[in-house]
Amino acid sequence: MSTTTEHEDPRRARSRARVLEAAVAILGEDGQPGLTIEAVAARSGVAKTTIYRQFADRDELHVAAVHSVAPTMPMPTTDDLQADVTVFCTALNKKLQHSEFGALLATSIDGGERSASLAKVLSGAGEQRRKVLADRLSAAQRDGILADDVDLDLLSSQLVGPLFYRRFLSRQPTSSAFVAEHVRSVLSRL
Repeated sequence: MSTTTEHEDPRRARSRARVLEAAVAILGEDGQPGLTIEAVAARSGVAKTTIYRQFADRDELHVAAVHSVAPTMPMPTTDDLQADVTVFCTALNKKLQHSEFGALLATSIDGGERSASLAKVLSGAGEQRRKVLADRLSAAQRDGILADDVDLDLLSSQLVGPLFYRRFLSRQPTSSAFVAEHVRSVLSRL
């Protein structure tokens, strides 16, 4: 996937920003089916040839658009694993419930069901965010806070899965108090 670098031509960076802004807007309004290179070119005022020089295809553009609004997830590393994980999960919950990222993630999930190549790219893009929690849990296991036999992948899913379920399936609002109690409940059973 193409990335902006500090040595990039300012015109290219501006056109990329306009393309991503247009793609985010289109995804928010029309979802994956509406995201075409032609629609992005028309909305952004950037030529299709320029778009294709920066993005191999519509799936790569889709992922770049979602990534452009994706949050950086905080993960403190204190002596209190529960507090650290609560900070992470609370921030994730807020982004899922109350941000453009949550809305774009919904259309991305739908798009991934329709396009195997998009599903593969999205899975790789999400790995970065999953790694933040996995690294903290792994450190807790190394430090003896979590037992060696705790399945960290399963634990990660138990911690964040309900946040996604409540946002995308049950459509229930999820408060910070719910998140804190959920994290406490999951970790207390280990």
